[in-house]
Amino acid sequence: MRVVAENIRIFFVLLSLGCGFAIALVQPVAGQCGPATTAPLVAEPPLFRDDLDYESLAPAIDRSVDYLSRLPEKKTFALCGGEYSAGQLIESLLGFKRIIAQRPSPQELTAILTRDFVLCKAKGRDSDQRMFLTGYYEPLFKASLTQTALYRYPLYRPPPDLVSIPGTQGGERRTGRMENGSLVPYFTRGEIETGRLLAGQELVYLADPVEAFILHIQGSGRVQLADGTLRRVQFAAKSGREYRSIGRLLVEKGIMRKEDATMPGIVRYLEEHPGEREKILHHNESFVFFRWGDDVAAGPLGCLGEPLTPGRSVALDQNCFPPGSLAFLATRKPIVDAAGEIIGWEPLHRFVVNQDCGSAITGPGRLDLFWGGGRYAEAAAGNMKHPGMLYFLVKKK
Repeated sequence: MRVVAENIRIFFVLLSLGCGFAIALVQPVAGQCGPATTAPLVAEPPLFRDDLDYESLAPAIDRSVDYLSRLPEKKTFALCGGEYSAGQLIESLLGFKRIIAQRPSPQELTAILTRDFVLCKAKGRDSDQRMFLTGYYEPLFKASLTQTALYRYPLYRPPPDLVSIPGTQGGERRTGRMENGSLVPYFTRGEIETGRLLAGQELVYLADPVEAFILHIQGSGRVQLADGTLRRVQFAAKSGREYRSIGRLLVEKGIMRKEDATMPGIVRYLEEHPGEREKILHHNESFVFFRWGDDVAAGPLGCLGEPLTPGRSVALDQNCFPPGSLAFLATRKPIVDAAGEIIGWEPLHRFVVNQDCGSAITGPGRLDLFWGGGRYAEAAAGNMKHPGMLYFLVKKK
């Protein structure tokens, strides 16, 4: 649960829609994004030392190649002060994969990349020229396929009256419902949950409304049924209502300090104040709908239609940075004790691939790192809210 970023990933798979990237031949530019979101390096590059094993990086690269291979040949992207085709991005990824297969030292790798690749830095936020980083993970909760006295809080399939239409002049798609021949906003979270407006569309039931809300925030997760079966629930659609952060709400009301508005802090407050829980959760009018995912896939699907790789896949604004592209990330990661408590922080530096997106991940200064599943992933995702540096790499033409 990215409580500070609270990023509801938009997997725009739906499924034939992909991310909308396979339609246009040139990467669309939206709002504050454009070709100037990255700038060639004028200083010495960082030492390309990776804190993960390369075994996790190779399959992540392959998934970016799979995605880019499905794009039209002439589709181009702005990166590092130039224009690069999907084919050139593929060549960059495969060339990099061949390099790391030789297991060069960080010094050797830095020298090779400086010689053979164009290196550039994401310009990030205007305030400090850095990226603001958050994290997300794949939660696991107990659930039931039928409603019981214990399992009363449903995840819903996309309702039949949910409509998504193309925006005008290449703008974003608009989502809602039809009323008297016009598209109107879909029902709010409060209207859906208190009015039981989607009865019959239930996919699975959870025992805790906060757990259901966490799955809405994460966009996907796994549920364990009574017989021990594990199943993956996957983002299918969202209501089109504007996302509103409950963490920000609690800070603005003076209930929490900004530094305390983390996943554990917010969940703890909701548990300790059950009378306020519904009103707080309903502050976020946006609503997510689910479908069953691929239970044997390596991870949940990102918005490129490819499985995400823990520690390697990141969510960026796909209008700002080329989907599937390779980058190097430098920030911090938590040190966690046996009880799952964070006892300190240490440097994080690794190669990542741009494979996901999210409704809270907008503009050139936001990044969300996918941590995978498990206790460490939950702790890291819930507490990550740091500045960082992001460097892109593309093979010289």
